[in-house]
Amino acid sequence: MCAMNLDQATEAFLIYCKSKGLADRTLETYSYALQCLRRHLSVNEVSPPIPTHQILRGFISEMLGRGVARGTIRIRMRAIRVFSNFVEREGIVDESPMRGVEIPKVPKTYPEIISIDQARRLLRAAKGTSWHSKRNAAILTMFLDTGIRLSELIRLDLEDVDLQTLTIRIRSGKGEKERHVYMGRALLRSMRGWLEVRGFRHEGTPVFLTKDGARLDLRNVERIVERIAARARLGSAHITPHILRHTFATHYVKNGGDPFSLQRILGHSDIKTTMIYVNLAGVGLREAHAKASPVDRLFQ
Repeated sequence: MCAMNLDQATEAFLIYCKSKGLADRTLETYSYALQCLRRHLSVNEVSPPIPTHQILRGFISEMLGRGVARGTIRIRMRAIRVFSNFVEREGIVDESPMRGVEIPKVPKTYPEIISIDQARRLLRAAKGTSWHSKRNAAILTMFLDTGIRLSELIRLDLEDVDLQTLTIRIRSGKGEKERHVYMGRALLRSMRGWLEVRGFRHEGTPVFLTKDGARLDLRNVERIVERIAARARLGSAHITPHILRHTFATHYVKNGGDPFSLQRILGHSDIKTTMIYVNLAGVGLREAHAKASPVDRLFQ
């Protein structure tokens, strides 16, 4: 067994993760989880040992006692489990500290979505003839027609959008995996309207930019969605880009889309994540089955 304290093992672990080419967001998650664990052990202890499973259970208990959300606890403890597997595999400890440690479950909840009527009112509120209106309408329509993530939308460059094949290439998806999503007729019209006023050539390549030519950032787009939602008067509904992604996914299934194609469109690595929308679609699936039942169609 190699004698290392927690700080040394953390450094070795993060170097290993970088060498594997993990995404920056993943590295940040792992690093922050281990920082939280380090603070729990003792800010005054110079070289704390790698914690035991009893200490990790105490860490979970302490977070629950402070009211840390169970979802947040799960993210941190999953990161610590990856670290624990690493130190066991590398011979730094004899046994993974997470062995026998149960991560708290999160009560099953379904994502918030908006109705078709609310989506229609949102798109109407975005319409206009100005430069900003055409840009904002294209953004809202893209969210609702493709389920694209906010981080993916702001990274789109002109060469990623092909109006001839109705294809949008996402090169910077979660896990840095490339995929393609497709435009419907409404999004095609909206993108044509936007690109006509934006110009197909511009200094810099972002699809969505400010009047000054800078790429929109996350907060820019969040404010755009908030302003248009307020104008649409959707009541108490708090509309975010992620809610629009959930809305696309749920109505895609309700309209007959299958979960496996939805998984590819959304860029999910695990079909279990996509199946949430199948459950949320509920009645829509029963209606789809009534229309597409293989046995019923044999006797038509």
